[in-house]
Amino acid sequence: MTSQDFIRRESRDIQDDHTEALGKFRRAMPGLFHPDSPLDADTKLELVAGFSRRRILQIGGMGIMGAAVLAACGSDDSGTSSPTTAGAGTTMAPGTTAMAAASSDVVLLRTASSLEELAVAAYQTAIDSGLVTTPAVGDAAKLFQAQHREHSALFQAATKTAGGQPFTMPNPVVLQMLQPTIAALKDQAGVLKLAYDLETAAAQTYQSAVGLVSDAKLNVALMSVGGVEARHAAVLASVLMQPPAPKAFQTIEKAVAAGTGV
Repeated sequence: MTSQDFIRRESRDIQDDHTEALGKFRRAMPGLFHPDSPLDADTKLELVAGFSRRRILQIGGMGIMGAAVLAACGSDDSGTSSPTTAGAGTTMAPGTTAMAAASSDVVLLRTASSLEELAVAAYQTAIDSGLVTTPAVGDAAKLFQAQHREHSALFQAATKTAGGQPFTMPNPVVLQMLQPTIAALKDQAGVLKLAYDLETAAAQTYQSAVGLVSDAKLNVALMSVGGVEARHAAVLASVLMQPPAPKAFQTIEKAVAAGTGV
């Protein structure tokens, strides 16, 4: 089992990254994607994800997300633009109304907050189960839960700003799929595996949606949150004695489709 010192050290680092990512997101949002922005690609990467390019390489398992951030931020050449899209996997056709595009963004944001609320509930189940016997793991579970609660609040606020009704409950479809696993939990390893699967699904969901929203500023929120949750998964993988740079982050096969359960 990974040492408790490692878990505590990584938890402190993740909290620093979490605070920095969300703080920078809120401060940078108004002008980050303005065509006259003086920021270079590396600076945009750090503003969006809360990580420098060097830090991403140190963490492991984040390279693909870093590339997605750069794609989301766009070229430094303000004359270059990318196709407008509306919702995961759906390219906006010519003539698509702004209202329809905003509606697609709302669906994605509601899905995101539903996953965050599910993570909050899952960590509470882990905390209440009595199966977590390592103090550092228990502390990490409480920390990660608090961060998911903040992520949910961020997505709910963005949903309201976009004109939608915030989704405030755990995703019912994903929760139903997880019920057999939750009912069968019998030890700390099982709890950690459940948390790892949830963090991986959330990180891949946000990764899959980058660049597929009608409002490019939402890419900042997706990558700010997705980067932190990818780190959650990387730490849990290490505790479970899995490779520190899991193959999961090279795919989006576990991503939850926008609109699922909401």
